[in-house]
Amino acid sequence: MKYICNKKKYDNIYCESAGLYNYHIGSSPDNRAIRIAQQNNVNISSLRARQIKKSDFQKFDLIIGMDKGHILELKKMEKITTKIRLFLNFTNEYKNCDVPDPYYGTIEDFKKSYKLIELGVNKIVEKYKN
Repeated sequence: MKYICNKKKYDNIYCESAGLYNYHIGSSPDNRAIRIAQQNNVNISSLRARQIKKSDFQKFDLIIGMDKGHILELKKMEKITTKIRLFLNFTNEYKNCDVPDPYYGTIEDFKKSYKLIELGVNKIVEKYKN
């Protein structure tokens, strides 16, 4: 399987996005998130929300939570927690930090979250691309 990140192809990386709860299943990302991603040459408009499943813990090598609350909930779902990681712990400068949820915020909050996500994704790809 292939995952395309910043128009570079890495043969050994594949990822999916899933939420902890059943909110918005089947829905597109928030229009503000789509807009910020497009401004950074990333198209997320075809993504659809889905809820994480128990089978995801067997399917994926890593299960990554965006904040410490997600990590706690993920650990309740699965006894083997060695696959569960906090997203920004892949960076040096934001270890043990949460990616803030911008949903109730402004477009500036979406921009800030996007920059943190971009940094984290690049660090994850850098770590696992080989």
